[in-house]
Parts: sequence; structure tokens; C-alpha cells
Amino acid sequence: MSDEGLDLKGCRVLVTGAGGFLGSHVVETLKARGVSEVLMPTRDACNLVKPDEVQAFFESQRPEVVVHLAAAQGGVAWQKANQATAFLDNARMMESIVLASLETNVKRLLFTASSICYPRGAAIPFQENTLWDGPPEPAHLGYAQAKRGGIALLQAAHQQHGLSSCVLMPANMYGPRARFDPDRSNVVAATIRRCMEARDRGDDSITCWGSGTPIREFLYVEDAAEGVLRALQQEGSEPAPMNLGTGVETTIAELVEMVAELVGFKGSIRWDRDRPDGAPRVCMAVDRMQERLAWMPSTSLAEGLQRTISWWESARLQEADA
Repeated sequence: MSDEGLDLKGCRVLVTGAGGFLGSHVVETLKARGVSEVLMPTRDACNLVKPDEVQAFFESQRPEVVVHLAAAQGGVAWQKANQATAFLDNARMMESIVLASLETNVKRLLFTASSICYPRGAAIPFQENTLWDGPPEPAHLGYAQAKRGGIALLQAAHQQHGLSSCVLMPANMYGPRARFDPDRSNVVAATIRRCMEARDRGDDSITCWGSGTPIREFLYVEDAAEGVLRALQQEGSEPAPMNLGTGVETTIAELVEMVAELVGFKGSIRWDRDRPDGAPRVCMAVDRMQERLAWMPSTSLAEGLQRTISWWESARLQEADA
């Protein structure tokens, strides 16, 4: 951990969503860097949508640094069906945490937003200064607008009260402990599962949606956790959104081919062009991240995929033995 900026080793750090995908890796990274006091409340201990519970928790536990990763979220289908829930729950969590942070003089607050906050027609790669140039994709409206509201609240709290905070906009994350259930997994986990199951069955081919030409950016979760820690240390900075990504673009076809090779699937890969491709290109500009953090993620896609595959193989074996 750098000697510059906020010394996290001497801080009592609250991580919301500590049991989740990114949260669990952030907790591990904090502890590996010598942070001994990490608060990880469950929903039963502190329901983040209830301001009174959040205020009571902050007053009793006195966190000095807050990493707000918890979110009410789901896939596209869930977000479309639960627009009001996504908005209200995420907005309530953010309001409760900011109010409690101000009341208890928290030193630093980090908030993770999302790339889906960008306007529907934003130029690619996403530049932070285009965030407010238009509305987000309608399918994500409730979730995205709540996240945007959280950014605006932090900026207002910084301006009025001097609250030190930062906002990260992570790229599409993957890695160990990601969701692999078919209804809620992202493209990386879904591809790994499809290739491994086809390999185990001895299938001659797999069929993937679309044409394989869309371009995406993938961020290994341990690199994301490292980025969170580095951003936390930038004490006193204004909460201008900052992309957290790799700057490396990969087509879906390249991803599928890489996964197939790594898992040992020898069959052919077919594309169902009657299925939707989604956006043709999604990636993040990382200039601001490089400048502020003096850092870039170090895990290549091939290396990250191999680690994720190994973890999923082990998880499957444990599930089978249970």
C-alpha cells in the first residue's frame, strides 16, 4: 500500500455488500494490505434502506472509511420488471449512507456506480465528461438514474460539507465467485459454463447468440479490488466519476474461442444470428484512471479466464460432493 494519501491501515473500514462478488475481493485485498478493522454487516445487522438502522450502526461502530458496493440489482430482465424497486432501494441506501457519514464525520466514502449510467447514445469509448449528456438506456432507467443520483448527492455533499469521496464506474467484471447460475450470469460466466458442460457431454458444437462481432471490455475482479483501494487513498479529491477498466477491447467471438481452448472444448462454435447481438461496442476510456491512480490492471484476459475456470471447476466438484 502506498505511503501517499490516506493510510488505510490505521482506519476502521466499512464495506457494504461485503458478501458479494466485488465486495468479497475488496475485503480480502484490504486485509492482505494490513487493514485489521473491516466492518462487514449483514442485512440483518444493518438494513441499508432503513436510515435509522444505518445511523445507529454508524454511531455504534464509527467507521472512518466507507466503501459502498451494495446494490439492488439484477439482469436486464429483472431491471426492466423492477424499475421502481431498483430506483427506490438504491436511492434509499445512498441517502442513508451519506447522511450517516456526514453525521459521524467519515473521512472518505467510495461509491461504485456503473457503465450503464452513461447516456444511451454516448460516444465510444465512454468518457466521464459525457455522463450527463443524455438519458441512459430505458431498460436500465430505474437502476441507472438511482446511481446517477448517488453521484450527484456525493458532489453536493462535497461542495456543501467537504465530504471526501470518490465515484468509480467499473467495466464488465468477471472472476472467481461471479454468478454462474444461467438466469443471472454475465457473458463470461455463461460462456465458461456452456463450454465446460459441452465438453463434459462430448458435444460436437455449441451455439452462441448473435454474430460474435460485438466488442466488450472485461475487468478481472481482483484488479477491480486493487483499483478500489487505490481510489480510496486519494484523500480530499472531488467526487468526479472515474472509469475503472482495462482499455482492452475483445470481440465476443474472441472470448468464446479463448474460453473453449482453455477448458478443452474441441467442438465447433456456431452463431445464431437470429438472436440479438446487443450494443456493437462497449468500452471505457481509462485516461483519467491512469492519471489519478498511476496504475493499470495487470491481469490479462487469458490469465483471468484461467483463474476463473479453475475456480468454477473446483466449485462444481464441491457441489457434486455435497
